[in-house]
Amino acid sequence: MILDRLSRDGKVTTNELAALLHVSSETIRRDFLDLEGQGNLKRVHGGAVLSDRKILPEPAFSDRLKTHAGAKMAIGRVAAGLIPPGSTVFVDAGTTTLAFAQEILKHQDLRLITNSIEIAQMVAPYPNLEVLLLGGKPHSEVPATYGELTLSEVDRFLADFAVISPVAYHSTRGATNYALHEAEVARKMIVCSKRCVMLCHAEKIFKESRVAICRPEEIDHLITDGNTDSQLSLPRGEVHVAPFQGAE
Repeated sequence: MILDRLSRDGKVTTNELAALLHVSSETIRRDFLDLEGQGNLKRVHGGAVLSDRKILPEPAFSDRLKTHAGAKMAIGRVAAGLIPPGSTVFVDAGTTTLAFAQEILKHQDLRLITNSIEIAQMVAPYPNLEVLLLGGKPHSEVPATYGELTLSEVDRFLADFAVISPVAYHSTRGATNYALHEAEVARKMIVCSKRCVMLCHAEKIFKESRVAICRPEEIDHLITDGNTDSQLSLPRGEVHVAPFQGAE
């Protein structure tokens, strides 16, 4: 709620939020302190304002479908190659995970659990794959389900992999999303999985967005494309560079 209000108004006050959320001012101040530590806001007298750090926004889903298509398909192909037969895989909603799902259609004996309506519809006709669509509230912009029901359904499973497509990845802050409801689902999928596979095309690397998904040490595989200039590493995981070079 704090992040949504900040995004809309640019500033929030402690007293306003305390009244709105029916909590004490001290609770709000503690939340401000935590969010400031994550780089999401800056505390000021009586409230908070947006952080001075550059926050990477997320374009509309329809716009994202048209950009970096070649890089996303290359990343999706590498990610699909990491998934062995018999695996259960959480897949969050995104255009890069949609590319991953297109590649996974060639595989056998997999169960996909997703909040993406498009991915569920794509995979459903294939008898070699099983797909489960998580319940919840459909979003007006992204064709996917979100909310408390979605989170509670994720919690019912233990998957072998969580395949996630964030808005940004930074070597110290980790993976981030712009929308809180998207970050919540992605984070819950990671918590309920044995391994995390993060899909990030080159323009997302060394960038930051508003809401934390996970720290770098929680990622087992980070897959990007050949347009990445800088050397990447993970504290305990592996970086894969998909063989793609080009401008789109």
